[in-house]
Amino acid sequence: MNKLSAFDDKALAYRYWALALLTAVYALNVLDRYLLGIVLPQIKAEMALSDTSLGLLSGTAFAIFYATLGLPIARLADRFSRKKIIAYSVLTFSVMTALCGTTKNFFTLFIARMGVGVGEAGTSPSSYSVISDLFEKDQRSTAMTILFIGGNMGILAGFIAGGYVAAHYGWREAFLVAGVPGLILTPLLLMTLREPRRGLADKLTHSSEATRSSLTETIRFVLSQASYRHLIMGQGLLLVVMNGVVGWLPSFLERTHGMAADSVGLQMGLAMGLAGPIGMLVVARLADRYTRRDLRWGSWVVAIAALVLFPGYILVLVAPTGSLAIAAFFIPALMGGFFAGPTAALSQGLTPPHMRTTSGAIFLMITNLIGLGLGPLAFGFLSDALFEAFGSESLRYALGLAPLLALWAAYHYFCGGRTLESGVQRAEGYLGNESQQNS
Repeated sequence: MNKLSAFDDKALAYRYWALALLTAVYALNVLDRYLLGIVLPQIKAEMALSDTSLGLLSGTAFAIFYATLGLPIARLADRFSRKKIIAYSVLTFSVMTALCGTTKNFFTLFIARMGVGVGEAGTSPSSYSVISDLFEKDQRSTAMTILFIGGNMGILAGFIAGGYVAAHYGWREAFLVAGVPGLILTPLLLMTLREPRRGLADKLTHSSEATRSSLTETIRFVLSQASYRHLIMGQGLLLVVMNGVVGWLPSFLERTHGMAADSVGLQMGLAMGLAGPIGMLVVARLADRYTRRDLRWGSWVVAIAALVLFPGYILVLVAPTGSLAIAAFFIPALMGGFFAGPTAALSQGLTPPHMRTTSGAIFLMITNLIGLGLGPLAFGFLSDALFEAFGSESLRYALGLAPLLALWAAYHYFCGGRTLESGVQRAEGYLGNESQQNS
């Protein structure tokens, strides 16, 4: 008991270092994922691809394995070392990102992008689980948001550095450079990340380490939670918006306003890298503060923030110049990733500790199949469909779908808050079918 207590104390003492490492993982995750967006115009010109094909590269190719492999990997993480799974996943997606720079045609680039998705599938569910075991409920939204701010840093680095390298040396060199940092981070994770006992921060009386649930039981439990289902729909829709806009806005600015790749990368990178963390932290702090008074506000704060996206995206699309479009983009950039931290925290709170890694994978599988699988592809397909009517302006009208989807997402977050408290109480009292039968 003393050894276990000492181990727990050490894990908690190092929790901010663990959070820093996992934030770095997520930064590289997002950098490698969204670098493609800034180089799409060069790839389109070299390979003579349609917008639909580019949508397949930037969304579907990545999402196929990123979404579906997350679940079996998470099942392993619920039973074995989350640290090793995260570290080897980082190594995999870094190598595959570099390999994107060696491809010569659409097919080989599509396969390499699938490989990036395979590697990234193992990082997020395990990271969610570790953070949930290290931070209590009223700190969890902020901790998760710090993790997701790493994504903004990844976009900042990817768009600025990637845009510069692509403009001066070529898009292949941008991928080769992006693969290097993960090779450095992998051994650092293996040597310094301390893995906590499951359920540590929740101070539960029953042993989360001893409790095991089948995949069927986990799926049945989380999908029986009404709030969990609404959170899935809300985040899925916001991911369609985010992935569609981040993936296609550089092409829109180049086609409609004649902006160059390095200029777009610098300005969009600064907008998302600097404004994004501010909005994310503000929403997370508000969610944590109001959650202490009324748990439902954890979801309602996100719903209100989603409503702000509607006028923001409208202003971007109607701006007469590229400079004004970028200036207007600071509004959705400020609010663009606001949902990630609170949603992850709420979904984990709706899940018993011994199911959390698998629950996180289920959540990410569904939301990423919607957001990554359909987002870039839907906007690309719509742009091609509208080309005959609007010509080079077709992408502007295709992106007009984004503000409407933001309103739909807000509806689900409002609905999700209504049953949140009862769902969390149910998760905290759940021991699992097998445990209940043995007691």
